[in-house]
Amino acid sequence: MENDFLSDFGKGGFGGDSHKIQKISGGELEKFSKSVLEQLIKDNVPPIPENYKIYFIKALHEQSTMTFRKKISEMMNFEDVEDSKQVFIEKAVKKGFGDLSLLMQDVAMVYKNVEVMEDVLQKAADDLSVKSYDLSLKELVSSLQNNLQRFEAVLKKYSSDIKEHFENVLTHYKQIEEKSDFDTVYEAYSKKSLLDLIEKCKDGYAKYNYQNSIIMLKIKDDLINKISKQKDKVILQKNIVKTLNKNVDNSDIVAYYGDGIFAILLRHTNMQNAQKKTENLIDAIYNTNFFIDGVEIDMNLEAALAVIKDDIVVDKFLQKMIKSLSKTGKDQEPFAIID
Repeated sequence: MENDFLSDFGKGGFGGDSHKIQKISGGELEKFSKSVLEQLIKDNVPPIPENYKIYFIKALHEQSTMTFRKKISEMMNFEDVEDSKQVFIEKAVKKGFGDLSLLMQDVAMVYKNVEVMEDVLQKAADDLSVKSYDLSLKELVSSLQNNLQRFEAVLKKYSSDIKEHFENVLTHYKQIEEKSDFDTVYEAYSKKSLLDLIEKCKDGYAKYNYQNSIIMLKIKDDLINKISKQKDKVILQKNIVKTLNKNVDNSDIVAYYGDGIFAILLRHTNMQNAQKKTENLIDAIYNTNFFIDGVEIDMNLEAALAVIKDDIVVDKFLQKMIKSLSKTGKDQEPFAIID
């Protein structure tokens, strides 16, 4: 199929961009790249490709002009689409499973209606045996009963096969969910992916003294509990994620931890810079208008911030951050700092 998203795998982009990315002249990119390398050396961070990319993106957001940033971002987006494709595949798998679930419900409804028809015909047959001497009518009802019973037997057989196949699909789907890097509901990284990255940050701190920070953030319970529909709660939380993604560096990670809590992993960011970023992210959310059923939401957030060191036990570390959330908010401390 010409427009099939998957047909673009292995190509340099999504396929159809007709416009050309403007060239950057005058050695501007070379000078910028050199300054990034100098900053890596100054911070005593090994200038390997992954570290260089993270520093490059941070410098792009913090130091460059809007025009330069736009040109470079275009170039980077043109080359890097793997995460988008992964999200697309996981969404497609989830949608496919949802469609299968609906199919199972439809099969169950057909089977239920067949049983209802059997009851109706049996009642009609009982009435005829008492009230009517019309043999042709009795034979017609009897014939319908027999045909319906044969249809039910066939349906029962295929329903059993469908159920068995569905259970196999469910098993595979759960395995995919467990290994998934993305939460397709919120379009953020998954909890599993977040925990793996935190472990990696621990190793980076132990081996190379890499400074990585993490923010945990959620909407205040008393605010989210005022929203009656679960669908509306999810929409509001998804809009929070969109706002976060617009305001973090490309090298940073936005993840859904669970229970309405989101995490932002700030890579190669020390506590001083992480505090500034946390303030900016909270301000960005407070300065965004959120509406549910036409009513504007008076946003109130809880947040906590910590540096990821090598001596932490990840679960206890995150639970300590989560416990501190309730002490923060719009009319309290804007965020807690965890040692």
